[in-house]
Amino acid sequence: MCKILWYLGGIGIPGRAATPQILRYIGIFLISVATLVLEISLTRVLSVAQWYHFAFMVVSIALFGFGASGTLLSVFPRLMDRGLDQLATISSALFSVACVGSFMLANRVHFDPFRLAWDPMQVLYIIVDYAVLSIPFFLSGLCITSAMSKMAENVNKLYFSNLVGSGCGSILVILLFPHLKGSGVIAFASFLGGASALVFSLNLVGRRRTRLLLVWMIAISLLFFKAQLLLPISISPYKSLPTALRYPDSELLETEWNAFSRVDVIKSGFVRYAPGLSLQYYKPIPQQLGVTVDGDALNAITNYDGVKSSLEFTGFLPMSMPYHIHTHPHVLVLGAGGGLGVLTAMYHNASSIVAVEVNPIIVDLVRNRYREFAGDIYGQEDVRVGVSESRSFIRGSRETYDIIEISMTDNPAASSTGIYALSENYLYTTEAFEDYYAHLSEGGVLSVTRWLLPPPREDVRVVSLAVSALENQGVGDPEDHIAIIRSWSTITLLVKKGRLTTEDGAVIREFCGERKFDIIHMPGLEPSEVNIYNKFPEPYYHRLVHDMLYSEDRTRFYGEYLFDITPVTDERPFFFHFFKWDRLSETYESLGGKWQPLVEGGYLVQIVFVQALFLSLVFIFLPMRRFRRETGIIGRGRLLAYFLCLGLGYMFIEIALIQKSILFLGHPVHAVSAVLFSLLVSSGVGSYLSGGLKLRGGRVLIPIILSVCLLAVAYPLLMRNIFSAVLGQPMSIRIVTLLLLIAPLGLVLGMPFPTGMRLLNVLSKELIPWAWAVNGCASVLGSILPVIVALSFGFSAVVLLASTIYLVGLLMILSFQGVAKKRE
Repeated sequence: MCKILWYLGGIGIPGRAATPQILRYIGIFLISVATLVLEISLTRVLSVAQWYHFAFMVVSIALFGFGASGTLLSVFPRLMDRGLDQLATISSALFSVACVGSFMLANRVHFDPFRLAWDPMQVLYIIVDYAVLSIPFFLSGLCITSAMSKMAENVNKLYFSNLVGSGCGSILVILLFPHLKGSGVIAFASFLGGASALVFSLNLVGRRRTRLLLVWMIAISLLFFKAQLLLPISISPYKSLPTALRYPDSELLETEWNAFSRVDVIKSGFVRYAPGLSLQYYKPIPQQLGVTVDGDALNAITNYDGVKSSLEFTGFLPMSMPYHIHTHPHVLVLGAGGGLGVLTAMYHNASSIVAVEVNPIIVDLVRNRYREFAGDIYGQEDVRVGVSESRSFIRGSRETYDIIEISMTDNPAASSTGIYALSENYLYTTEAFEDYYAHLSEGGVLSVTRWLLPPPREDVRVVSLAVSALENQGVGDPEDHIAIIRSWSTITLLVKKGRLTTEDGAVIREFCGERKFDIIHMPGLEPSEVNIYNKFPEPYYHRLVHDMLYSEDRTRFYGEYLFDITPVTDERPFFFHFFKWDRLSETYESLGGKWQPLVEGGYLVQIVFVQALFLSLVFIFLPMRRFRRETGIIGRGRLLAYFLCLGLGYMFIEIALIQKSILFLGHPVHAVSAVLFSLLVSSGVGSYLSGGLKLRGGRVLIPIILSVCLLAVAYPLLMRNIFSAVLGQPMSIRIVTLLLLIAPLGLVLGMPFPTGMRLLNVLSKELIPWAWAVNGCASVLGSILPVIVALSFGFSAVVLLASTIYLVGLLMILSFQGVAKKRE
């Protein structure tokens, strides 16, 4: 690495004269690695501490900190009089301290969405969280901005070090989590920040700072493996894990981490995992150990002694209905978790069972550590277990199945408030249901169980998905292939490959009658047969589903319904997003006059955007007073608009690529790391190569930005076709495919920023920190706006908008072509 950086310094043979330059490149590389490690680890920690949709805020927090650093140097340029190495040493050292300090403070005073209804201070807390967590990113940005201002002639090499370091950090964090856990990874980011400060300090006279930094790094390194005790993560009290542990005699048995989850095993009287269990079942169920993922999504490992009669309770679950239609079926359980679906299949004499679970920790718990407790169900001769994302598995499977069951593991309380509204879910999309249907044997049944959440929203959206998938498969009468029942707490959808027969109807009636389940829909159902046992004032679900299935204009029906229950697609995979802007008042009334769910779910992103917009405008315009007095800076608004467009456009493309890669790689963390690594490293290479291009008054940007626009527009179609062909392949092949696919786009994306900075160095060097601030603040907005656009129009629209933004930026910078050419 040192040899590469010596080469970047512009010399062929290492020498003493080049050492300061080389150390700066190394320092920038290290602080960039630390920054990405911190950013991604915070997304994981916030997912555990709060809810998944708060993780998207970390990106905006990081970029806001970067932007604020540029503003500070623009307003107070004398800060750079200290010298680059001194300023970089101080800011990197403070970054190291702030990594731990800001995490500790935010962990003590954090935003609690469930208290919004009665505690107005929560609005202030989210601002405090935002500000506190942005401090280390502000300090990191201060280090990088000062380097770019002082070394503008080598900005392409600095940007290379910055981007490659960031790319390496995005991969490193994946390797660290299983060993250092959540807060341990944050401590490691602190260590890397100290290492960066140490490298910068080597260019300073005297060694006192260096010795102090070494002592600090040793102290932080001792924190790595004790971080869980010294820096514990404060988990929301409304999640399943802390709720279970509040029960008397509860015990946390163990905690394991991997790159995308924290898995806890608990022994508690709270654990009774049997979704929708009939109230006609009076016997106790076997002992269960709770398993939570990121402190929530409660599942269970059920004690099985090998005697099938001990599993009698599974016959009283709604999910057991398909086994009364099929005898000795070949079964696929997607999202097997602790194995309840497998136990249900075993009790009903399935001939063979394929269990698919994305989390290897959970599979290891059931298969090894709790093997005896679980009755070795994952080691049975007729049970095969695959560790894979469900869509990837089924796309790569060549088998057909008599029963495909989609297990339910999310929290009903979180679902009911829309807390997952900003979380993409590729298990519940039209394309996913088409995949399931295609892998059913003739007469096979797809079974999907969801929580019952009046007023009807996502619980009936699965019906719209089934209808859409059947119609796409050429089934002209989807209502004859669908049966729906409900228990007191769940709704279960059955989709048969073939018409449901009169015999099937008789079986369903008998099954529901014995267990006191209500039938919502099936062919030949009479109005007198609905809403009998678990009564609503009116048969809401039956009427809604009937109107949906038999509507002559289904699009109009969806449009008139209070909530958004339209079938979602892989292009817009927000299954849990059901709010409509134009029905806000009615939605508020339907939720009992409570506005809390609106903030928690579908409208939180808009609130955060308004907050980010206000802060961004403040930091963009703060330097205005100083530069108003400057002379010789004509048209600076257009110059800054160029960097504004770059910040917006790059983030739009980055987030769209990440979202489109989630399904391909199976988990958001894998997608984030792989996309960032490929995009940032290739952008770094592009940045380095751009240093060899002649500016020609800015004309060099014309082919670069046009290439960005053409590739960005082509990528959605290209990715869809390639991903479809490779989705069923092993993870290693998918990762390599993604890296190679993104690299060409990343190469050209890395050129506009350093080229613009070189032009700015020619036109008005004083504007460099301000341009960095504008770019960073624009990136803040660019990390939030794509989510808003995607919720309504999908991620392809995000990419198209990004291309337009880049073209606007090109027009802005080309207006200075004549002036720049004269000054070159």
